[in-house]
Amino acid sequence: MIKEEVKKTGKSKNYGGFYLAVFNFIKEGKSPSFISKTLGISKQKVYYYTKILKEGGFIDKHKNGNWFVKVKNFSIGVKEKTDLHALNIRFPVLSGKLKDKDWEVRNKLNNWIPKYKEFEEFGGLLVRNNNNKSISVFLKPRKIDLLEDQEIVRKLANQVKIVICEYFRTEHDVILDSFNAEIKNLHLETYDKNLNLNKGEMITIDLGRKAEKIFPKDKMDAKAWGDNSPDPNMHGTNDLLHKKNMLLMPDKVSDIENMMKTLVPIVSYIAQNYASHIGVVEKLDKLLEIPKVKKYIKTQVKNSKQTKISDWEIK
Repeated sequence: MIKEEVKKTGKSKNYGGFYLAVFNFIKEGKSPSFISKTLGISKQKVYYYTKILKEGGFIDKHKNGNWFVKVKNFSIGVKEKTDLHALNIRFPVLSGKLKDKDWEVRNKLNNWIPKYKEFEEFGGLLVRNNNNKSISVFLKPRKIDLLEDQEIVRKLANQVKIVICEYFRTEHDVILDSFNAEIKNLHLETYDKNLNLNKGEMITIDLGRKAEKIFPKDKMDAKAWGDNSPDPNMHGTNDLLHKKNMLLMPDKVSDIENMMKTLVPIVSYIAQNYASHIGVVEKLDKLLEIPKVKKYIKTQVKNSKQTKISDWEIK
């Protein structure tokens, strides 16, 4: 392990080792001064590595100035990626008619002929004219950082909305209804080694609720699935909340385990004392049946007609 090598030699063999070493020392709560001294590098170098790790979403700072890790593990070289396999946004047309004479006809439907045009913006867009009633925007698949995928999707969708609405306003004299823009399809795919699917096999789960909204008018049913596209054993979803929960699951399980370790002795203590309490109540109940005891208690309470212990008020 590079971490052990750093501890033994006081330095790492490569820059990747420095990133990993700095990350692990921060995970252990070590200060920049300690890291600088242990690794044999300047504080400026430590600042450089922490800056890059922060920009990558691996670490962050508390308000008191102390660093902390934001992820459970850190690997050198290649960040884990999510495949943004599909993102489809529909914009209603408020006014105007698209200039689509040079657009491509790819398929013919019964009542209308959809036309398509490709754009280079945002790594590739495909726009479809839905008979001048609305347009559909399809983003080309791309890889995005696993640790930031929810925010990237939100930012990307909102940036597309701004640029597309402005483009059609200025170039086509068409006003799109940005307020009623709607995400019609979203596929986020991440490799899951635990799926172990057979060739051509697909598992789909209806999550029983609506997917987390990106735009106010979104109303997709939340789903999750496992399939072999675009690569083998991919876990997919159209719901950012489900994606976030899957990413945080190891930490949530760890939190539950730690909570149970705390609760088990408490519950055991309560159970033991509850059993003892029941025994005392049973003995007290028998004692209260003795006529002399009943008579004496009635002389000590405010209302002699009280019959329940829980109602008794002492003078």
